[in-house]
Amino acid sequence: AASKGLKLTQGGGCLPPGAGHKGRALDTATMQNRPGDLNAGLLSDDHQLQITSSRLQETERMTAETEAIGASILGELRGQREQLEGARDTLDDAHQNLNAGQRMIRRMLARTLADKLILVFTVFMLLALIGLLLWYQLSGKKH
Repeated sequence: AASKGLKLTQGGGCLPPGAGHKGRALDTATMQNRPGDLNAGLLSDDHQLQITSSRLQETERMTAETEAIGASILGELRGQREQLEGARDTLDDAHQNLNAGQRMIRRMLARTLADKLILVFTVFMLLALIGLLLWYQLSGKKH
């Protein structure tokens, strides 16, 4: 466009010579008089639209991919949460079983102690009875 006497603006529009500092673009009548310039501008706009569209499609693809990855991660985290909850339940059951086992062992120790005391008392009583019988027999033979 610059080779045909038009200046490009920052926004991509065309200005006629001498209009650059005032910021006025070509009007429709002037552009119709120069069909080649119009086609070049439209092709440039079409090219920009294609670039923008491809960037938008790439962004949409990346967004969909990110969502899929996020959903996958959420699924994995959900599975790990269920595993942790199952492990916690198993640990709670094991803790309850250990507590029950400790109570049972304490009862068994108490019974064992009681049995030992009964056994010691029985042995002591038997020894006392044997001693009494011996004394009675030995003392009875002297009379």
